Amino acid sequence: MVNELKFKNMKRIYLFISILIIISCSCDKLFPDDKLSLQRTDYTGNDLRMNGYYYTYYNPNSTNVYFMYRNGIILRVSSFSTQNLDEIEKEMVSDYKYLYDTKSLWGIFVIDGVKIQYERWVSSTGSGLRAALSSGYIENDTTFHITETYFNSTGETRQGNEVYHFKQFSPKPDSTNVYIK
Repeated sequence: MVNELKFKNMKRIYLFISILIIISCSCDKLFPDDKLSLQRTDYTGNDLRMNGYYYTYYNPNSTNVYFMYRNGIILRVSSFSTQNLDEIEKEMVSDYKYLYDTKSLWGIFVIDGVKIQYERWVSSTGSGLRAALSSGYIENDTTFHITETYFNSTGETRQGNEVYHFKQFSPKPDSTNVYIK
């Protein structure tokens, strides 16, 4: 009797583990990532400088940093818990190797006159990555404003006023990635 109970419990454990493996292996099929709606095109203009990064401060001690590339790729390096750009630059360079493993850091940008748009993947709860399209305007070659973000999967639009400033910087990470061709 005891052996039968052990066998039944072992069967249940194996079944449970098998189900977990199947679910984890097929989550990307059950909950696929959104496709980006913007088409990547080379940026040949001079409306924004490309030899550094753009940053915006949010909250009392936080900074978002983006790199933009001539091939139309945008890379959100990270959110940093400081506004000290010297500290951010040291941390950024040491983390470059991790950028290529995270799909939600990559996206596409398009500039049309003074209008700027960029679209990238953002994390979501319980499903694949969702695409978010941010848009705004260019003030000059070192400053742009993002005034709204549209979330493709929910249809939600959030208004905002994120002001990005340019800082010349080298070395930039390579824009080649497996997520955007």
